[in-house]
Amino acid sequence: MNRRHFLTLGALSSGTFALGALGGVSRLGGRPAIAQPSAPPTVDRLVLTNVVDNFYDVFARGGRLDTLTVERTPLGPSPLLAEHGLAYHIDSTRGGERRQILLDFALTDMSLFNNYRALRLDPFAADALILSHGHLDHYGALPALAAAGQGKLKPGLTVYAGGEDTFCNRVVVTPAATLDQGQLDRPALEARGLAVVLARQPVVVAGQAFTSGQIPRVTDFEKPPAAARLRAGADGSACAATHFGLVKVEAKPGELVPDNFQGEHATAFNIKDRGLVVITSCGHAGVINSVRQVQKATGIDKIHAIVGGFHLAPAPDEIVARTVAAFKAINPDYIIPAHCTGLNTIMAVHREMPAKLIMPSTGTRVVFGA
Repeated sequence: MNRRHFLTLGALSSGTFALGALGGVSRLGGRPAIAQPSAPPTVDRLVLTNVVDNFYDVFARGGRLDTLTVERTPLGPSPLLAEHGLAYHIDSTRGGERRQILLDFALTDMSLFNNYRALRLDPFAADALILSHGHLDHYGALPALAAAGQGKLKPGLTVYAGGEDTFCNRVVVTPAATLDQGQLDRPALEARGLAVVLARQPVVVAGQAFTSGQIPRVTDFEKPPAAARLRAGADGSACAATHFGLVKVEAKPGELVPDNFQGEHATAFNIKDRGLVVITSCGHAGVINSVRQVQKATGIDKIHAIVGGFHLAPAPDEIVARTVAAFKAINPDYIIPAHCTGLNTIMAVHREMPAKLIMPSTGTRVVFGA
């Protein structure tokens, strides 16, 4: 099938790493910095499986494209469950070395565990876990996974988070309602045997992936959601609101302060002879900001694919248009939207860059590289 024809039908049917920077990995309590290579690792092959996404399109088309393969999961005896959440299973190889990483953990354990079984993937074989940020639709099933994985997960399995605010209480405030998004219990995860690491700077994960580190805001049009708030914690706690990010905040325990998602980070891979695959997960820090940070951290300009939630569903047309214009300037080979990207943005990408768009759906596997 012609590449452009396939993608159109799919849409209609549904520098180098600095040694100093890589030392910026820590746990509260004084864990020493971790030495890392001075350049990002390269992988030969990457299989990215969308385990949970906002919807499941049984008619989504798969096939071989120029430099990758898209595989869809048909309706079967164990149907996939979709929900407002996101979870990825990532399988990468370099030479004879294989690594499996779980990125984000959906909203509910019912959907996550059901879909792992239906997709015949074993989450307990993971070599590392990455949590993009502290929203319930991304961490929801992580405590249940940690509980179910006791004695099955690899001893001392590491969860990479981007900052202290990953474990703070998050709230959404709108004129109509105030929605408490919960708070991930870090000590409870550690009590289950997981090692929590805060990767404020870019860091290599399991020898093959890497994170962006915290993401500078370099565009003038990508802003955090106005309704997002953090609840200040007790004095002396990690969530005490002396400051979040570079903005000084004065707040008493229990008060709500604007959430700038300082601890959100992206996940990336460098595919041999292809370039970077950047997975934004939710993109509150800005999808363009996220891509630019990965380019800066690696010294690699070539973007093979931009994947994940771009948090543009509630964005006005002007912001969507500016984002798509920036996509065109970056010129990735593929754009694979998911989760909170929004139909408005998917339609805009299809209109402006139809040959680059791969439609999302729960259960989709994208095979990059050899």
